[in-house]
Amino acid sequence: MKKTFLLSITFLLGLLIQSCSNNDDEALRPVNLSISLKYDETFNNLATKNSTVVIVNNETGNKYTAQTDENGIASFNQILPGIYSVSATKVMLSAEFTETFGYTPTEDEINFNGTETSLAVNSETVSKEIIMKTSRVGEFVIKQIYYGGSDTKKGAIFRDQFIEIYNNSNEVQYADGLLIAQLYGTNVTTVYSYTLSTGQFDWSKSADMTLGDAANTDYVYASNIFRIPGNGTEHPVQPGKSIVIAQNAINHQANYSDNLGKTVSILNPELTVDLSGSDFESFLGTYLGDLYQFDIQNPAVPDLEIAYWGNGNNDMILDPNGRQAIAIFNMNAATLATLKSYKNPKGDKNLYLQIPHSVLIDGVEMTKDLGSGFVPKKLPAEIDGGNTYLTSGPYSSKSVIRKTKTTIGGRIILQDTNNSTNDFVEITANPRGFN
Repeated sequence: MKKTFLLSITFLLGLLIQSCSNNDDEALRPVNLSISLKYDETFNNLATKNSTVVIVNNETGNKYTAQTDENGIASFNQILPGIYSVSATKVMLSAEFTETFGYTPTEDEINFNGTETSLAVNSETVSKEIIMKTSRVGEFVIKQIYYGGSDTKKGAIFRDQFIEIYNNSNEVQYADGLLIAQLYGTNVTTVYSYTLSTGQFDWSKSADMTLGDAANTDYVYASNIFRIPGNGTEHPVQPGKSIVIAQNAINHQANYSDNLGKTVSILNPELTVDLSGSDFESFLGTYLGDLYQFDIQNPAVPDLEIAYWGNGNNDMILDPNGRQAIAIFNMNAATLATLKSYKNPKGDKNLYLQIPHSVLIDGVEMTKDLGSGFVPKKLPAEIDGGNTYLTSGPYSSKSVIRKTKTTIGGRIILQDTNNSTNDFVEITANPRGFN
């Protein structure tokens, strides 16, 4: 009897081990995936031919690229199952646009983007359809974001961060009133009861929210917003020129005294930058009524106005890990004052200002990396269909900067497909420099 019992247990354990082994093999077995691209209803849902589709495994960081065929389908064969982010881009010249849609556009080049941030790919995933939307084209573009900062012992840590905004047009533009927003969202792709399937917050579940799905599809949410001062014509930006917005507009390559009178020593000046010639700086001392130790004011550089302040930061501190998005937009003060603010769906105490997609001029989505540190998107595909990040990591003295597309008559035109995966590269931080 005992021998029979032991044999039965051994047999059952063998079946269990074999079953687990089969399940593991199934989970790791390569699969095929088709991505189908279509223009939105504005363009009669036509198939998007000859487009570039990039998929990235959110866990391993493995990247695959394919082109769509005449039916708008991009095929990826024998890829490992997992959660993937998908970025699709179509750059269409005027002649092709006219041939495809039957009328002539006002621009020489039209960009379409589509995105999917958390696509589960497994043996049951056969295909995924993504809708392509036209990218918004503006005169001002975000050129460079130095969020990584410099060495924590020999450099300036995060105190030397800056944002650079560029006039990519052939006419003078005025920066007066331009708003710069630090956007807010989750930093992980883990799905909870208060998130979407991507891991991003489901803002429709925020307290007092009445917009339903539109809370997610039609708006972004800002923790802080700065405004460039001026009456409308005080701050002209010539074609091919930029404005540098510093967290602290001082020479970070030199030693200085902080607001407590302590000497801050820079052991290796080559690791950081001189921002004393910046166009604007953030200074929160007057607004908050509390002078932060490292919020150094340069009287020679104009202060940004504080249009909205929703979190506890005491300076324009960018996330050195890149888990943030930056957007620029225009809106008069009276209209901005009518915008509503909400707690995130978890119910944290801070309030985040709700900004409609329709007013956004440009935006750049950043992530920590394309693997386990992938950050769910905050911006819509028509503003940024991809994301960018520092491969060198935080405190590396590196920034992300827009690529140079071409030069006409000495004026540099930056690449702007509204997809930062394509448009940005990493360089050593260099205010007013180029890649």
